[in-house]
Amino acid sequence: MLRVKLPNVLTNGEPTRRGQYRQYLSAALDKAYNAVLDGMAIRKAATTFAVPFATLHDRMSGKVSIECSTTGREPLLSMEEEQGLVSHIEAMANFGYGYTRAEVTTIATDLAIYVGKKSKDEQPLSLQWFYGFMKRWPDLSVKKPRSLEIQRAKATSEETITHYFNELGHIMDKYNLKTCPHRIYNVDEKGLMEHHTPPSVVTSSQSTPAAVTTSRSSTTTVIGCGNASGSSIPPYFVFKGKRMREELLSGSTPGAAGTVSDSGWSNTEIFQHYLTEHFLKHAVAASADSPLLIVYDGHRSHVSIPLIEWARQHHIILFVLPAHTSHVLQPMDVGCFGPFAKIYNNLRHTYMRENATSSVDKHSVCELGCRAYNLSLTPTNLQSSFRKCGVYPFDKSSTANINFAPSTVFKSTEPLLHPDTGVIDSCVPVGDKVVTSPTEGNDVAGFFKDKTTVLFKKAVPTKKRNVLSAVVGGKAITEDVILNKIISHQTVKSAPKKRKQAPKPSKSLKKINTVTATNASTGTSRSNAHQDDSFDSDVTSDDELCCKCSKFVPDEVRANVSLIITTWAQCTNPTCQHWTHLRFCTPVRVVRRHSEFWCPCHDEPEE
Repeated sequence: MLRVKLPNVLTNGEPTRRGQYRQYLSAALDKAYNAVLDGMAIRKAATTFAVPFATLHDRMSGKVSIECSTTGREPLLSMEEEQGLVSHIEAMANFGYGYTRAEVTTIATDLAIYVGKKSKDEQPLSLQWFYGFMKRWPDLSVKKPRSLEIQRAKATSEETITHYFNELGHIMDKYNLKTCPHRIYNVDEKGLMEHHTPPSVVTSSQSTPAAVTTSRSSTTTVIGCGNASGSSIPPYFVFKGKRMREELLSGSTPGAAGTVSDSGWSNTEIFQHYLTEHFLKHAVAASADSPLLIVYDGHRSHVSIPLIEWARQHHIILFVLPAHTSHVLQPMDVGCFGPFAKIYNNLRHTYMRENATSSVDKHSVCELGCRAYNLSLTPTNLQSSFRKCGVYPFDKSSTANINFAPSTVFKSTEPLLHPDTGVIDSCVPVGDKVVTSPTEGNDVAGFFKDKTTVLFKKAVPTKKRNVLSAVVGGKAITEDVILNKIISHQTVKSAPKKRKQAPKPSKSLKKINTVTATNASTGTSRSNAHQDDSFDSDVTSDDELCCKCSKFVPDEVRANVSLIITTWAQCTNPTCQHWTHLRFCTPVRVVRRHSEFWCPCHDEPEE
């Protein structure tokens, strides 16, 4: 492949000399414009402020607006209309329901039709308009959004996070932890796959290369831990298997350990073993005057009575994060496991290239995982993670960086938008930026009101579940009050459930087991499974009796002691609608749905 450098030349061989498009400042044009309004001649003002005469003349004559800063025709939508579109785009993206490029173009086309600047028969706006729109509004950009599960969107509310920081601050004050970062730990788990995602590679522009990867296989879990001062605990691996072998830890760093489980994921026994054997060996010594604080998520395998009792005996405080909030509150998730996953993926790609004839199996996962662990859980990353989550230094104001807007969609107490104007009642801050909406009274607001129906829908009320996360979320489970609540919750859950009593049968069905019938016109059915020949006909209404034998159970069935299913059919004559025993009181054995059937009390033949 040749490396070619193409000079900037014209067809006649002379080099091009294309200068800057605009060689004057917008501020100079404004000054010249104001000077002409004060009485200065246009040519003199153009010379004085170094702006083109034609440019200034067009502004003064009204041919071009003084606010125009680009060449070509004016945009289809006015400044106010595009401002409304920009505000709507930012608001919907803030709530978690952003638009793609094609959707923005479609909305702009609908807006142009709504304000009368475009007819429905005309061609819609194209991506060329979109690119020009993005240039006019440089604050907008096209980004790949981060996936947010609906449970996390609901749980990450301002009330939940505020309550969490209040509880955490109370515990840190109680045990004097706000000035002891070396006693504040965070434990988290991360799954490792032998299959990796190939990174972008350099190749020929004429083809798309292939990257050799391993087949999808089992999962290996790594349990990581670090404290607010920047010290990390050696990794602990959980491999899938039945028996732990030393080969699984080949190439591991000093201090790394591991075990096996049936699924490759951690469980209650493994997590408790990790804390009692691995964590306690590498962590700072704890005492009654200097306890340790462990912040971690409230997975059900992390909460058990034996684990809590062990932690209380060893002066360890277990603080559980609120459910589904680890993506914003857990330091390991916020600043460490993201780099860990990227580094591990790159190491797997390099390993595949250096070992082309083999693959990444479970015997090499530990070596690659330890290298990625040491490169990602650095003192700088750990300290930054605890600081960003507001754990150390303890800072409640760190919630300003959390986007609470998605959680407000699921609340039915306050409308997000004004019901008449479509304007957001209260601006939602995202970091240092505040998302606003079109000004009230603008016609554009009425258009965007119809586009925000998702924000007007009230949340469907659900029954409050008695789950363990509601008891332990955002609390220190080693405290006496919370421990008693956990014991009470587990006692209630372990108690045998009372079976719901079946509804009592009606009086007319006390002496039969089953009643079903078939209606020829509607397809409804009833039948009678007879087991008791002492059925009392006086408790059955005449409408429920057979029109031929005037009985509920045929005589042939009464004489038989075995279980016999009696099939019924209802007359399709609207003036009759009597029930009849099929096969016993009429020669008809089967009546199909929506077919015509005449009972024996009519003179018409049965079909």
